Amino acid sequence: MNYSNELKIVKNIITKSGEMLEKEFGKYQRNKDKYKAHDEIVTDLDKKSENIILNELKKYFPSYGILSEESGLDKKDSPYFWIVDPLDGTSNFTIHNPLFTVSVSLVYQNEIVLGVTYVPILNELYWAIKNQGAYCNNKKIRVSTIDKLKKSFLTYCHGQNKTSRQQAYKLYQYFHDQARDCRHFGSTTFELAMVASGHTESLIVPKPKLWDIASGIILVQEAGGKTTDWQGKDWTLQTKDLLASNQKIYSTLQKKLKSWA
Repeated sequence: MNYSNELKIVKNIITKSGEMLEKEFGKYQRNKDKYKAHDEIVTDLDKKSENIILNELKKYFPSYGILSEESGLDKKDSPYFWIVDPLDGTSNFTIHNPLFTVSVSLVYQNEIVLGVTYVPILNELYWAIKNQGAYCNNKKIRVSTIDKLKKSFLTYCHGQNKTSRQQAYKLYQYFHDQARDCRHFGSTTFELAMVASGHTESLIVPKPKLWDIASGIILVQEAGGKTTDWQGKDWTLQTKDLLASNQKIYSTLQKKLKSWA
C-alpha cells in the first residue's frame, strides 16, 4: 500500500491542530499548568489538540485502533493503529519556547508505515511513508554525511523517571566533551526530525515512550539513517532504548552505548 490517502488526511488533521496551538502559544499563562505522574506537565491544550486529532481519525478511519499519550489505547480488531502525540514539548510550550510538535504515525502489523510531524511555529511539516523517502514541506530530506564525532551535533532526551534522567545526564557528560556539541531540545519528535533532515547527527534516548518517537523513527529510517537499541539491534515497537543516527558516526556512538546498556 502507498498510504497516500492516510497521509493526505493526517497532514490536514495535524495542521489544523497545530494552527490551534500556534494561536494559543502567545497567550498561554503558566498558572494554568497541571501535572501528571512524575510531575510531568500537561495543559488543557494537550487535550484540546488530542480531541481535534482523535475525532478526525475516528471519522475517517473508524476501524483503526489508536494509542494516544493523553487517552491511552483504544484497541480495535484491526492490524492498523494510530500513535498520537497531540503536543510533544509541552514544557517548551508553557515557557514560550517554540520547539514543540504535533505528531501522528500509523502502525501496520507491528511496523510503523507512516509518520507525520508538524512544527507549528516553524511551519515545518515532516512526513515519511515506508519505502517512499522522507520529506519536509514536500522537499526530500536526508541524514547528514558528517563522519567525525568532533564535528557532530548530538542530541539527547529523557523521560520523567529517575533512571531515565540519570542515564541522560551520563550521556551528556560524556558526549558533550567528545562531540562538537550535545543538546537537549525538549521535544523528541523535533529532535528526530533534526536528525532526519541532516541538521544534527544523532538522538540518544533512554526508555522513551512510544508516542514520543514513533513519527520520528520512520523519518530517520526513510532519510537514510539508522534506528536501533543501544545493543545495536534494529528498533522495534518493543525496543527499550533508542539510538537514531546518520550512518557515518553510528558505530562510534553504538560502541559506547553498548557498554552502558
